[in-house]
Amino acid sequence: MNSTKTELVIDQENTGYRYSIEPFLLADLVTLLPGECVLDIGTGCGVIPLLMVHRQPTLKVTAIEIQDCAQAEKNIHTNGMSQQISLIHGDFLKEAENLQPESFDHIVSNPPYRKIQTGRINPDSGKAVARHELSLSMSSLLDKSAPLLKKGGQISLAYPPERLGELMRELECRKLYPSQARFVHGNYQALAKIVLVSALKEKKSDFSVAPPLAVYNEDGTYSQEMQGIYASFNYIDRPNGFGEK
Repeated sequence: MNSTKTELVIDQENTGYRYSIEPFLLADLVTLLPGECVLDIGTGCGVIPLLMVHRQPTLKVTAIEIQDCAQAEKNIHTNGMSQQISLIHGDFLKEAENLQPESFDHIVSNPPYRKIQTGRINPDSGKAVARHELSLSMSSLLDKSAPLLKKGGQISLAYPPERLGELMRELECRKLYPSQARFVHGNYQALAKIVLVSALKEKKSDFSVAPPLAVYNEDGTYSQEMQGIYASFNYIDRPNGFGEK
């Protein structure tokens, strides 16, 4: 536990897309080494870079967001992480052309979950872009991500379990070989709502499935493991909701 570190402050807007549990799960999934370079696609209010730098202060993180970045800029400044986190306001599919090929050790994204033809499009434009593949599909995300990863570099993503087969195929056809996965459940009596998947560029390894993670106990309180994840980031607030972009 990072009990000696300053408590993180991660504010977000009252309207539009608001982060939930997924950023904490992704940031916890990735093993980070000092001085590594990370790309966060769809950073929102900057939550994933803030969590990662809090845990590994020598990282260099590039964070890209197509929507308004004012809150991300504020959070980065408030937490004193302007030297470690570079924020780009723009469309990743275009901005990727300006990034150096094979320059990132890790790429991480909590991308839009839903295909356009599935489910109701949220009338709130911010939530709609965050939930449905209106501006970033799985295939376009991977097309632009793969060239940016170093050989042996890792990409880590969160998707609904029903898209796992599609994700595995899309990764492998770009020589991004799945190395680990973890299913995340509301509780152990509920079906999984999220699957976390990591893959390595041009490096095949034994594929492992971690034990399932239950976010809540049966009484609705956070499970011991989920409390441990929050505590590892020295983060006091607890976002509500999970798998509900």
